[in-house]
Parts: sequence; C-alpha cells; structure tokens
Amino acid sequence: MIKQCFKNIDFRILWGAGCMTGIARAMEFLALSLFALQELGLPYLVTIIFAARMLPMSLLGIVIGTISERVSPVLVIKFIYTLSNISTGIAILLVFTNNFNVIFAFLLAFINGITWVVDLAVRRRVLADNIDQNLLSSSLAMETLSNNATRLIGPLCAGSLYAFVGLAGIFSVQFFMYILALGFIIKFQKSKKHKLICPSAKIKSIIKQHWAHGLLKEILKTGKNAYNLASLRLVLIITLIFNIFGFPLVSLIPVLGKEKLILSEFNIGVLASSEGFGALIGALIIGNISPQKQLASIFIVGVTGFFIGMVMFSFSPSLLLAFISLTFGGIFLSGFSTMQGALVYQASTASKGNNFGVLVTCIGTAPLGLMNLSWIITQIPVDKTIQINVCFGLFCIIMTLLYFFYRK
Repeated sequence: MIKQCFKNIDFRILWGAGCMTGIARAMEFLALSLFALQELGLPYLVTIIFAARMLPMSLLGIVIGTISERVSPVLVIKFIYTLSNISTGIAILLVFTNNFNVIFAFLLAFINGITWVVDLAVRRRVLADNIDQNLLSSSLAMETLSNNATRLIGPLCAGSLYAFVGLAGIFSVQFFMYILALGFIIKFQKSKKHKLICPSAKIKSIIKQHWAHGLLKEILKTGKNAYNLASLRLVLIITLIFNIFGFPLVSLIPVLGKEKLILSEFNIGVLASSEGFGALIGALIIGNISPQKQLASIFIVGVTGFFIGMVMFSFSPSLLLAFISLTFGGIFLSGFSTMQGALVYQASTASKGNNFGVLVTCIGTAPLGLMNLSWIITQIPVDKTIQINVCFGLFCIIMTLLYFFYRK
C-alpha cells in the first residue's frame, strides 16, 4: 500500500512539502521553548508561546478552509509558505543583531501557526483529492508519518543546534526548510496535470465577484452542516476534548525534562523527539495494513492510548522511562491523527475544504488548554498538572461516547 502511494508523483510532491514545514515547526517549537527556559527563565512562557502557535487554528481554520473552496487551494498554500519564509528570514536578522525578543517570538509562532493551518486544512485536502480512494488510509497514514517523523527529527536537530550555535543556527535551517517547501508547491503548481483549475483571468474574475461576497454566511452554514453530520460531529467533539486537555500537554515535555528530570538541552531534544518516534512507528503500522472499516475504533483507542502514555510520562523518574512512555503514547496518537483526517474526508460528500476548515478550528481550541496550563504550572508541579489534565480528558471522552451510544 505504501509503495503504491509513492508511485503517485503528486503525492510525493505534496508529502515532501509537508515534511519540510513539519521539520521547521518542530525545530522552532523546541528553540522557542529553550529560549524561554534558558535565556528568560520563565517556564510558563513555553505554554503561552505554544498557544500563540495554535491561535491561528481557532481564528482562521474555518476561514482558510472556506477561502480554499473559492480560489485555487494551491495559491493559498503558496502565499502562506511565502509568508513563513519572510518571517523566518526576519527572525534570523534579529538574532544576528541581538534584537530577538519575546514579542517577536510570539509573532513568529503565530505566523508559522498559519502555515500549520494551511497544511492541515488545505494541503492535506489537496493530497487526499489526488490519491486513489482505496489508498486514502495509507496516504493519510504517510501524511501522519511525515508529521511524526518531523517531530522526531526536528527536536533532535534543534537540541543539538541550540547547544552549539544557538537560535541563529536553528532559524537558518528552518528558513531552508520553508524554501524547499515553497519549491515543492511551485513544482506542483507547474505540473501539466495540475495547472490552476481556471485560467488566470477567470480566477481574477472569480476573486473579484465572489472573494468576500457571502463569506460569513457560508462560514456559518459550514458549521451548521458539519454539526448535522453525526459521524463528523463525533470526530469534532473528540478533537475538541483532545486539543483542550491532551495536545497542550506536549508543550510540558521540555518543562518536565528541565525541572523534574534535570536534563541538558540535548537530552531535552531527545525526550521531545520520543513522542514523534512512537507516532512514526504507529503510522508505519497503519500505512501497511490500510484499515478502512475500523476508522472510528482506531480513532477512539488512539486518543485514549495517548492519555495513558502521558500519565506514564508524568510518573517517570528517568530519561529512559520517560522516553518509553512518550513513545507508547505517540504510537496511539498516530492512530488518532490518521483516522481524524480519514473520517472527516469520508464524512464529507461535498465542500471538503470547508469541513477540513471546521476540523482545524476545533484543533485550534488548544490555546484554551494551553492558557489554563500556563496558570496551573505556576501553582502545582508540572507532573501533577499532567495528571489532572489527563483525568479531565478521559472523563470527557467517556461521557461523549456514552452520549453517542445512547443516542444511537
């Protein structure tokens, strides 16, 4: 199944672009986390910076998804990738001139968070549109695999670079990754099979006549239609729970490694890569078996297994046990992430871009959980913070499943 996916040149190009932006994001997250911990000595800033990264999802997810239905989605991707290149280039100049500060750290996280929105809501949908439907699970598993592999590679590279060359080295590599990603998208756009859907003149006409006309009305209609689909509603509610109580816990990995395990920058990078390593293993498994009938079951088991892994991590007394715990959680997380996109795609008979936008908006609720964490870790130890969040998350999942079970 995996080999068949990679025989498709469009899949290879779009998948490669995702790999580049994924590595850049993972490197930037650890770099800004270490900047807050090492140079500023403010652990709570880690979660706030991460919230800034997630904020575009809640603010712009459904908007960008809707816009990608009105104009060429490839143009949307190319524009946002260019924006990330510009912001990262400015960051390099600020570091070299010793002017990089917390304010620009927030801005950089926010701008590159928009790129994350485009990757999830637009590029992933374009990828699904350009693959055989019997390979949907495998292709999205490879998409998840690349995302997870970047969370393995990015922190390892960032931890090493930060120890030897600091922020300037990390941002330089990140800039190179975004340049490569933009190159992949330009290559995809110029492909004979995938020129813009409309001639340029027609696109300009469409933008002029319909760009903003009825945009708010369509966004509201999209939300209502997504809620009316029971299968899609389940995915969205579980996604909300995970991104309020589960995903924000990833931001605490460097904090726990620094405060409880007393790790060096390099070992923090190793620890931060473990969750991506586990998710890489899980994505390989899913990609090979290509399940089509157990999507919902894998989705639920995946999110539950991640929470269990995070609890194990909070009790870990050493780097080795912490690495194993996060790897365990990462394996299950890959099932959740892969099935999330597959379930949304299958539930959407039309307006797939809109529904992926709704999904990204639900993912964008993570800043709520992150802001809550930034307050809690100032009151209680970081390991207790993780345990409390996991308890709330599992309780909400159980209540949701009971609700859908009795409604059915």
